[in-house]
Amino acid sequence: MTQPLKVYLDAMTRYANAMDDLGTAFGNTRALLVDADVTEDSFGMLPESREVAKTYEQRTTDGLDVLRAGEEVFGELGDAFRQMRDNYQASDDASANMFGGGR
Repeated sequence: MTQPLKVYLDAMTRYANAMDDLGTAFGNTRALLVDADVTEDSFGMLPESREVAKTYEQRTTDGLDVLRAGEEVFGELGDAFRQMRDNYQASDDASANMFGGGR
């Protein structure tokens, strides 16, 4: 005999919403960094400061790329969980209707 499968649709919805929140947080953080007024002159005028500015620019660019990827990944995870939840619900509804116990 097979074990019953329990799917908690509300939990899947909460998880999807949490993934959306994370994606939004990544996007908001990215926007803050993009809007920051940090220029090469922010590091001073000494020749050594120019190297620091280049390093900052590279690391910030890398970080912005990671934040964009995080925003996309978590948004896609939210969509995937909603789709999975909807598929389970549709399957449950179809089974209930087949046996006369529809909503």
